Amino acid sequence: MVTRRDMMILGLAAPWLTACGGGGSGGGGAGPENVVLSAIIDDDWNRAAPEGEGVAPALMQTLLAEGAQIPSLRSLLVVRNARLIGERYYADGQSSDLRHIRSATKTVSSLLAGQAIRDGKIRGVTSTLAELLPREMARVPTSVAGNVTLAQVLRMRSGLAWDEDVHMQELLHAPDLASLALSLPIAPLGPNGPYWNYNSAVSHLVSPIVANAYGEDTLAVATRNLFAPLGIRQTAWQRDGTGTILGSFGLQLRARDLMKLAWMALDGGMWQGKSVVPAAWLNESFTNHVHIGPIGDMSDVGYGYLWWRGMLGGHQVITAYGFGGQFAMLVPDLRMTIATAALWDLPLDEGSANEELIFNLIGRFLSKL
Repeated sequence: MVTRRDMMILGLAAPWLTACGGGGSGGGGAGPENVVLSAIIDDDWNRAAPEGEGVAPALMQTLLAEGAQIPSLRSLLVVRNARLIGERYYADGQSSDLRHIRSATKTVSSLLAGQAIRDGKIRGVTSTLAELLPREMARVPTSVAGNVTLAQVLRMRSGLAWDEDVHMQELLHAPDLASLALSLPIAPLGPNGPYWNYNSAVSHLVSPIVANAYGEDTLAVATRNLFAPLGIRQTAWQRDGTGTILGSFGLQLRARDLMKLAWMALDGGMWQGKSVVPAAWLNESFTNHVHIGPIGDMSDVGYGYLWWRGMLGGHQVITAYGFGGQFAMLVPDLRMTIATAALWDLPLDEGSANEELIFNLIGRFLSKL
């Protein structure tokens, strides 16, 4: 079984949070989970009975009830055919929570990169870091990363040496994550070029790439191009010590808003009849550029442009994936999306175990559809 190296961001908290949509700044909430309460009314999804969308009520009830048996789970939502057919919050979870989506933030960064290419702000995925980050590269004159392409960054095949576990504390305390990423040495090459290596330092670079492309703050770009078109009216997103939005983690959303991202992506980038993200970009992003291994009951796992892909419960699924169980899962053949939020401030082994429990819960549900 593959061991997924993901973020245990125990040291970054409220000082670098930025809220939009009337939230002001600051973290709110208590404890490391840092849950922010939004002021958004739950009026943004058309609801339907499960049976109206071809799902047996007993099956939906079983899914939501079994979710309560996973102590870390805080929300579980199911949409089919653009209608919310299942929604439950557990323990202290509630629909107004802005919860960290952890490394599912990377997928949001991928969406922003696709929009930048659509808008002509980035030439394409063959653009190099030397082209995309000239100021950042100038701060690290010894960098060997100049020829790394955007495609390599998005595929986690940059060829830059990194160990997510070994370098965790360095990542957490780096005041300038772009400089950290650009200072990494070259890793040994495999027989087919750079190995796939989960790298939250290098994937952060998508945020300054987007900011440079538009000449604007990444949050401003995301709010205008992605959040506002989807009716996402409040977020919180961490920054590093330079003020740069973190491209790999740190975004907080309501579960209902994470679900909007999922449904838009499943629906070819469309939201309420308007294109938000190019369908061609999503198709390329969903393509397996590397094959990895099983995660719990999810088999044939691969990686696209900061998206995970695999087989679960007999269905192809495509997933934005954050540590501890923050999932936005697309099930194209069922016209279904599933979103979850869970505690993430956990030891690595416990958080990974909870991810598998959630995957397996969803797999059992999907296997009956």
